[in-house]
Amino acid sequence: MPDIAWPLSSRPGLSPEEGAGRLINAYVEEIGQGGRAPSVIRRAPGLVPFADTGHPGLRGARVAGARLLAAMRGRLVSIDASGVSRDAGDLPGSARVTMAKNNRSPVPQVVAVTEYGAFEISAGRSASPLPIPTALPAPNSVEFLFGFFFFTCGDGTCYASALNGTSFNTLDRTKEQGRSAGLMRAIGFRSELFLFGPSEIGVYGGPAQNNGFPLARLTGIPRGLIGPWAVAGHEEGWSNTLIWVGDDSVVYRLNGYSPERISTHDVERDVAAAARVNREEIEASVFMVAGHAFWALSLPGRTWVFDLTTGLWHERVGHQNTRWRATQGVKAFGRWLVGDRRSNSLLEVSEAAFTDAGLPLRMRVESLPGEAFPQRLAIPRADFDFVVGRGLPTGDVTQTDPVVGISWSDDGGATWSNPLTRKLGSMGRTRTRVNVLRTGLTGVQGRTWRVDVSDPVYCALLGGAMAVEARTE
Repeated sequence: MPDIAWPLSSRPGLSPEEGAGRLINAYVEEIGQGGRAPSVIRRAPGLVPFADTGHPGLRGARVAGARLLAAMRGRLVSIDASGVSRDAGDLPGSARVTMAKNNRSPVPQVVAVTEYGAFEISAGRSASPLPIPTALPAPNSVEFLFGFFFFTCGDGTCYASALNGTSFNTLDRTKEQGRSAGLMRAIGFRSELFLFGPSEIGVYGGPAQNNGFPLARLTGIPRGLIGPWAVAGHEEGWSNTLIWVGDDSVVYRLNGYSPERISTHDVERDVAAAARVNREEIEASVFMVAGHAFWALSLPGRTWVFDLTTGLWHERVGHQNTRWRATQGVKAFGRWLVGDRRSNSLLEVSEAAFTDAGLPLRMRVESLPGEAFPQRLAIPRADFDFVVGRGLPTGDVTQTDPVVGISWSDDGGATWSNPLTRKLGSMGRTRTRVNVLRTGLTGVQGRTWRVDVSDPVYCALLGGAMAVEARTE
């Protein structure tokens, strides 16, 4: 029987008939030589509660010593390694913030820039306004590098603090000139300062200078940033690759000082649509699981995830939502933590979790079309090579006797059959067969298969095959 072709990367197409397979809450991992298949499609890692902050809306987070400081809506919360949180005082605002920490000893200083200005924050008291001289413009982001806090401004100015301090000399500033229409973000990456504007990125580095702005301009990258939160990859603990969404709605990876396109047209169409509505809703974040470095791009209508390890894309959705609930990944206490759009919690990303914080995590895989245009095909049988017999010894029926829903489309994905349910095998039932019989005649577009697994057990798809009989009528 011919193999069913499963996608390596999600490509829904501009219309369903143009699609080339989809991976939703599922990603591809290479098995290696000698395996039953070259690769396996796994369920995406789930989410488990780590800490209840008591306040909604994560705005930003930063590790400071033995605690994680999380900016929530109007408040600052301090969290320890066991997930116990305590209120740490006021932090005005509800919009996203940037946070940076310096190397001051014995207690580092932490600064946050909010929509109401810059604040110095700590785990022991409420945030206090940072006294910035009136000769310097109001900042919109902060970053730390080489002992200095760097602040960007909407007029293109970037200024620095004193060395490992929070005082200022009004001469310690520069203004980004190359194709500049202001600045949105400062990012410290590979010992250089990247100043992101809407049409160019200025790169600064070299030995720190004693007078004036501490760094020298090294070069400019002729590609801007589509929105202030559309860049990630510089975070501590990730894979040291800077990735951002350009002003042209294309996702770029930094290669030397050159922007290297990594997005597909499907991703770019979604980004362009989101940018027409609200560019501040375009949000990039990162996390790692089992050696996979994931870069997540969350849009109002969909979340795309780029697997830096494989160079492939997949989609993530939430339960009864087209957007993933996770936001703003940060590595703390040896875990990758994310904010939650649906609760007051910080969540841990975990390969061992098969739900999204208790809600179903549906793995959906849609095959590439199997067709012989313009012939129609009869499909008397199809078999699906799942890892079987992984039901749990105790729990409800979804855990002890898991199932997969199998449906198909004969018109290129425009419409789908009602799903047929097949067992994936209770614990130890490794001889379970997953197949469907007598599924009828395709259209000229051929046959596209869809498999859905929502039950909270380990799930992996290795392949599939279908019997095919050509028809001339």
